[in-house]
Parts: sequence; C-alpha cells; structure tokens
Amino acid sequence: MSVGMSDAHDIGDGDDRVLAAEYVLGLMPAADRRAFEDRLGGDAALRADVAAWAEDFVSLTDAFPEVTPPAVIWPRIEAALDTPVLTAPRRRRGIGIFGYALGGLVAAGLAWVVMTSGLMTPAAPEYQARIAAEDNGLVFAAAYDVDTGTLELQHQSGTHAPGRSFEFWLIAGDAAPVSVMVWPAGGTTEAVMLPADLAAQLPNAVLAISDEPEGGSPTGQPTGEVLAVGSVQSI
Repeated sequence: MSVGMSDAHDIGDGDDRVLAAEYVLGLMPAADRRAFEDRLGGDAALRADVAAWAEDFVSLTDAFPEVTPPAVIWPRIEAALDTPVLTAPRRRRGIGIFGYALGGLVAAGLAWVVMTSGLMTPAAPEYQARIAAEDNGLVFAAAYDVDTGTLELQHQSGTHAPGRSFEFWLIAGDAAPVSVMVWPAGGTTEAVMLPADLAAQLPNAVLAISDEPEGGSPTGQPTGEVLAVGSVQSI
C-alpha cells in the first residue's frame, strides 16, 4: 500500500520509510546509499517502501502535460550545472524494477525542473529596432539580448552601391555616433558583441546606417549619407 505524502510527518527519523524516501530523493550520502542498496536485495518490505515513495513523488508531476523537449534543452541544462554531466553509474544487481522506478522519478523530476525553470522558453531579446529608409528601400531588423550581450542584425531589403559599404552606428542622445560594425558584402544575418559601456546606451538610442567607402569610414565617424535609422525599443 502506498505511503501517503502526509504520513511522512508521523514517521520517526530512524524509520525505514524515511530512509526509503531519502533514497528515492537522492539525499543519502554515498556510503549510506551503498549500504541501503545492499539491503534492498534481501528486504521485500524495504523495496515496497521505495516503490511507494517513488509512486508518490512521481504523482506530483501528474498535472503537467507530456511534452517532448527541444533538442537544445539538454545542452542548456549542462551549461547551467556547476559540474560536468557524468555518465550515470552502472545499476547494481538486486534492485530490479525499483531501479527503473527511481529512473522514472528522476526523469519526472527533471521534466518538472525544465518546465518550471524557463529552460524550454527561448530567450527573448530585450531591445529591438527596425532600421529603415524613408521609402523602405533599405531595411534591417536589430535585436539585442542582454544575457549574451549580442546584437543581432538581419538584412531584409536593399543593397549598397558598388564599391561602398553599409556601416552601423549607435547614437545615444547628443553623443557622437559610435560604430557598431561594417556590414559584410552578401551578409544576411550578423551578430556582434557590444561592449558593456556601449550596450548601456541602448535604451532610447538610435541605430543608423551610413553609406561609407568599402571597408567602412576612414575617420571613425560617418562620412557618407545616412541611409536608414531606427529607434531602439525596449520589449
């Protein structure tokens, strides 16, 4: 018979059911865990306690719909851990079906963590801009991600004149324009890391594109016609 979650408050610290719960939750020190697993092989009552706790804990995830996570989720989980993910230890003999029950619990717990931690939610940019000419003959989309410090620029329409280049500038208030990048010939999407001091100026700034000699402005400031502008908006 399954041990209800509320029953745990009435169990003494030395009770096998408490040890079974600690085992299922992975709270035991390594030495205690090995000793507990040695007991499991010859103690049917203890195995029943483990199965009961596993069933109770897994039931906590019943309210969540089954979802197949995107392929990017596991790399994100690995990146979020303090230590590298190691190969799971070989299952000991004698655990039998209870090892699988524990595996199911771990999988359910991982699913709960993923669903409630936002790991399945794609990172959204914090700032964006539509950099466009008055006639929309030249259009770029810009999006900045605060977490990565990356400004992504996407070419949507328009081409530069032969022997010329598009150069992107960030203009904050009355400050002088600061070059962000020179657009590569034939590029469609480019990402550039912004220095922290430049990124801090993004709120209420303007992104502009000027017509420059091939390779960019020789002076560090715009020298040609401003072809397109766009205000940076907070999302």
